[in-house]
Amino acid sequence: MSFNATIVKFSNVKYGLNSARFLSLNNGYYNGSNTIKTDAAKPYERISDFYAGKSVFITGGTGFLGKVFIERLLSTCTDIGSIYVLIRGKGGMSLEQRLQQMTDVPLFDKLKSLKPKTIKKIIPIEGDVTKPDLAIRTSDEQKLIDNVSIVIHSAATVNFSDTFSDAMKINYEGTKKVVALGKKMKNLESFVYISTAFTNADKLTIDEVVYPRLRKEEEVYSFIDIYGDDAEAKEKFLCGSPNSYTMSKSLCENYLQENRGSMKTIIVRPAIVSPMIGEPLPGWCDSWVAATALFSDVARGLTKVVYGHRNVVCDLIPVDYVTNLTIVAAARGNQSDDILVFNSCSSSSNPITWKRASDLFLEESLKYRKYEMKPRKVQFYMSPFVVKFMTFALQTVPAVFTDVLLRLKGETPKHLKMQKLPVVLRDIISKFTMTSSYIKSDNSLKLIATLDEKDKVLFPCDPRTISWLKYMPVFYRGVQKHLLKSKQ
Repeated sequence: MSFNATIVKFSNVKYGLNSARFLSLNNGYYNGSNTIKTDAAKPYERISDFYAGKSVFITGGTGFLGKVFIERLLSTCTDIGSIYVLIRGKGGMSLEQRLQQMTDVPLFDKLKSLKPKTIKKIIPIEGDVTKPDLAIRTSDEQKLIDNVSIVIHSAATVNFSDTFSDAMKINYEGTKKVVALGKKMKNLESFVYISTAFTNADKLTIDEVVYPRLRKEEEVYSFIDIYGDDAEAKEKFLCGSPNSYTMSKSLCENYLQENRGSMKTIIVRPAIVSPMIGEPLPGWCDSWVAATALFSDVARGLTKVVYGHRNVVCDLIPVDYVTNLTIVAAARGNQSDDILVFNSCSSSSNPITWKRASDLFLEESLKYRKYEMKPRKVQFYMSPFVVKFMTFALQTVPAVFTDVLLRLKGETPKHLKMQKLPVVLRDIISKFTMTSSYIKSDNSLKLIATLDEKDKVLFPCDPRTISWLKYMPVFYRGVQKHLLKSKQ
């Protein structure tokens, strides 16, 4: 399908789904079929009641998503048992120091104020997904085997510029080790794997299914041995997958499908994770993920030209929507032996384009700041030649001119140097800004429909409820406050 066909595809899709199709059943659960199963004799079980007295094991707890998983579980599921968090030793810090560092962020301030004792439910487990058997002590492993009911595996490297070898070592091999541990757990009810909505970005329409792998495990390792991280060779080897990160996550999905055994397994695929939209701290973020960095560079006048088209969809999803959907899916999402996939995304139900999102971000920034390098609404071009020419005209030339003025004033030039990293980032994510993927979320919407009104309020995760006009200013202010530490 051509790029123009992609634009036509999106322009013809009716994004507002008919809510009448999705029954809001107080006693329903989603089982992966086209219908919602109900048991009239069974009373509705609230999400918090499901977690009452149960323990959760989380990998990647020190990351952006991981912190929100922990905070949301402790805040919404008051009677939860323990939350075991796999924490890697770092910089000579003790396990307790690492735990304190993890929770010593504004995200946990409200929880500490209202429910200070709940923090004690976090139990650090020293380990490392890159080490044999996760490098977990025997006594800790037995504790997990005896007590854990839900596993949320989110540990991964999300750096698109990581080597293929590192992506496989952390994402793929790490997942194999966590699966092996999960299969030993005596009371396991749900094993949730956090993947990415772009595992199958070689396709324009992505359904909530596990697709056949593009490459076999042995092919990947053979390629790494022969070519290492050779960019040209890797481009051909990826078969349309955007990068080694997405391919490694796709391999993980296939591994789970084939090796999960009797574990009730769920895959949650977030799209482009963005700052928090709701409780406890709208705008909170601690990670320069793709869209966050790009929009910030646009607002600072560092990026004015981007690969793509003004109508390409930017599949944003707030971090709390991802975590809330995951918490709900673990509790209600899998009543069968089939592996279920839930896409946490906005492209198929409430889309916004890269152009519109960046413009809204920029508009909010102009209310607060003045810039040496005046920002402007970003321009999108499909032609590499045009992108390079316009980058030179709109970014390089003004940067050089501004640096000359700084030299004349006896100051150190900086603007040309500041251009380098934004250009690298823009180029790295170009495959996402050039093509719209229509990522379906029927499973997720049906799952959400099984919640009663109280749980829908407590665990908001329906992308159709997002007002981009209201959210993008929250997005901007969150970046300023929590990443750039601005006092505006």
